[in-house]
Amino acid sequence: MSQKGKSPGFPYIAENIFAPIYPVIATHIVEESGIKQGICLDLGCGIASLGIAVAEITDMQVYGVDLSTEMCRLSKNKAYRHCLSGKVVPIQSDVHLLPFRNNCADLIISRGSVFFWDDLPVAFKEIARVLAPGGQAWVGGGFGTKELRTQISERMFDIDSEWHANSKERLSPENLQTIKEAGRQTDVPCHVVQDDSGFWMVLSKGGSKGG
Repeated sequence: MSQKGKSPGFPYIAENIFAPIYPVIATHIVEESGIKQGICLDLGCGIASLGIAVAEITDMQVYGVDLSTEMCRLSKNKAYRHCLSGKVVPIQSDVHLLPFRNNCADLIISRGSVFFWDDLPVAFKEIARVLAPGGQAWVGGGFGTKELRTQISERMFDIDSEWHANSKERLSPENLQTIKEAGRQTDVPCHVVQDDSGFWMVLSKGGSKGG
């Protein structure tokens, strides 16, 4: 364990501290969207924890997209450990220029990555481009439940004294407004889902899947 104030790194955190949130979030998104088949993109996936959680409860082909070579390697290893090697495939790419054809993704998910995107309007326009008719994109920073958010915040503060301040900034009304504005610059209808666990920007491209 690292010294207080020095984070042990994202892979450790995702695998050991944030682990409980991914199945909860995946279940919520799948139930709300009603989307269980087709192609799912996990953008800024890190070690693909959320994408793997979706793959475990659906028939979807999941592509974990991350700019980092190391994250792609780790997500490939994690998919293998979960016996999902063919079902969860890492793709090294930038969210601002996705290597996917128009209208191909039935479900797009992204947790925690949006706060680090360089150009939100460009990224959201790419999401809107690749999203299939009837598809949904869930982009944000939810923790699943209020209880999980509290639990994780306490554990994170133990290893990173700046956690509370950074988390508050990421989930601030100002940040949410900036993300909203970027989503509304696309031609895809969008709305915000917000509660004590965090918020999600949801883009819904026509069709009948989950409306």
